Amino acid sequence: MKILIYGFGRMGLTHFSILNGLDPTLDFSVIEPNKILRNILKKNINAKFYADDSTLKEAFDITLITTPPSIHLQLLEKSVIRGDKRIFVEKPFGGYTNTKLKDVLESNAIHIGYVLRFNPCIQWVKTNINPIDIKSIHGQYLSNTIEKKPTGWRNGSFSGVLNEMGSHIIDVIQYIVGNVQMEVLSSKKESVISDIDDIVEATLKTKSNISISMYFNWVKKEVRKPVFGIEIEMNDGIKYSIDQQQINKYSSNGDFIEKVSVTDLAIAVPFYLRGVDFTNQMLDLLGNQKIMASLNEALSVNVLMKKILNYENITRR
Repeated sequence: MKILIYGFGRMGLTHFSILNGLDPTLDFSVIEPNKILRNILKKNINAKFYADDSTLKEAFDITLITTPPSIHLQLLEKSVIRGDKRIFVEKPFGGYTNTKLKDVLESNAIHIGYVLRFNPCIQWVKTNINPIDIKSIHGQYLSNTIEKKPTGWRNGSFSGVLNEMGSHIIDVIQYIVGNVQMEVLSSKKESVISDIDDIVEATLKTKSNISISMYFNWVKKEVRKPVFGIEIEMNDGIKYSIDQQQINKYSSNGDFIEKVSVTDLAIAVPFYLRGVDFTNQMLDLLGNQKIMASLNEALSVNVLMKKILNYENITRR
């Protein structure tokens, strides 16, 4: 099986390592424009390295696009034209400005890398909670990631706490309730260190009348480790508190009922790197892609992010 990877930064290297660990017979080609990095990698990585894709004419079985989001769409179009059979694009797929495609049609072969779907706790929620019975969901991300003003694309419209971190939570919420339309009821954003959104909070409502609230903050100094969290309240008052490590269930009176931890849900994986989530994501890519976010699902995340970030401008008109 022939695999092409665009970009060999942190995510490109992560996916390569997992795929290579899952199947050492895979034939890898890598596009890495940085000459110094490319020469170092050639000496240490069993793959064919190229400065660009100009000589690559034959279709690949799987293509992974792990570059900065500003060139996601350009590389996706090239991959489709070349006839690549399965295409994986890292989230948030071109950022919130990319809300529709002109030259690429919806395809079951194109998937977006929202890895939080593969967390065992999220899979437990998907299996055990009926979205019909959900009254409200609160999603949050907290960290102290940004301590000084970022440079380059990370200080522009392709970055920000909503694009880079909040998109995970939005995707998970859509995954839990079904890919339903949501109306933005309120939204506030704040730039603290960067020139873009460092803090975002919003309230929304689904067509099925589920209340949604979100809070994302990556300049929260008192937070030592990044925290993803989901709070779900059911119509009968039962509440669930979910993070990447456990699910806690409470009665309508707030009394603790039970806990399910990620160790209770532990599933053996054939290759482990950065948690089972990333390994299961690559297993799904090699397999039948049942869990991965589709192209349309990812575009709906982008549409929602655009509505949230532009809400103040829209409501002033």
